[in-house]
Amino acid sequence: MSGTSAATPKMDTRTCVFLVLTLSVCVNAFACVLATLPIPGWRNARAALGLLTFRAALVSALLGFLYRIAYSMKRPPSRTLAGFKAVMDPIVDSNGFQYSAYCLIFLPGRPIPTVLFPLATCAAYQAGTILNKHFGHTGAWQKSGAAALFAHAQENMHRAMMTCATMEITTLPVVLAELFTPRRSFARAFALANLLRRRYKCPDNTVFRIKYTYYDAGYYHRQFWHMLDEKTAPAIARVPPLAALVETAKARLAGTSPPRKPKAT
Repeated sequence: MSGTSAATPKMDTRTCVFLVLTLSVCVNAFACVLATLPIPGWRNARAALGLLTFRAALVSALLGFLYRIAYSMKRPPSRTLAGFKAVMDPIVDSNGFQYSAYCLIFLPGRPIPTVLFPLATCAAYQAGTILNKHFGHTGAWQKSGAAALFAHAQENMHRAMMTCATMEITTLPVVLAELFTPRRSFARAFALANLLRRRYKCPDNTVFRIKYTYYDAGYYHRQFWHMLDEKTAPAIARVPPLAALVETAKARLAGTSPPRKPKAT
């Protein structure tokens, strides 16, 4: 008995909170996707389920991120503006803060299941890490294939994070397209565009309580934009006004000054 108890780490309060919240994100995200299936005669029920589970997933993720921020926040070194800035800057640049903003941007709107993909992926990694740590030694965990699945997920975490960055960025065209519908929200489009600018330079390589196996969040966002630039550059270069607009957008995304044309002499 003593050997078994020694081999099984106990869950502290923080671990339990993260396990409950991340499992809630995963379950509600899955239910939200199911609600999009075209089941005959259940249109109203599917709409209600989709909205409920969509918001439940966002709120669960938001609580997890805010909880991490709350207990990891440090006291300012001094009661000055510089002291508070020294504490707040790392928080604002963290995945937790930026994903909290992401949740708040989409919380009031209609259910968009793809919005939940990055949150559910990160939540699944966190829940899997906790479960593997506490139950990885059990026969049920090994025989069910959970151990092999977790190992495979860990090996391919960089691919998963790249997919998360891609899904985050592709929410922007959806929000921009909604500007031409009755569901338009200029505030949401502006907030999301600014959030993606922050994500482009995000130096954080942790989310919830797990650490990326490679790189940081900003790296994956930059990789997506660079790949998109390589694919579209030849076509865009044929339209000078569009090329100039794209160069300005790229400069703003990177936080640099757009290139200026030399003055004619």
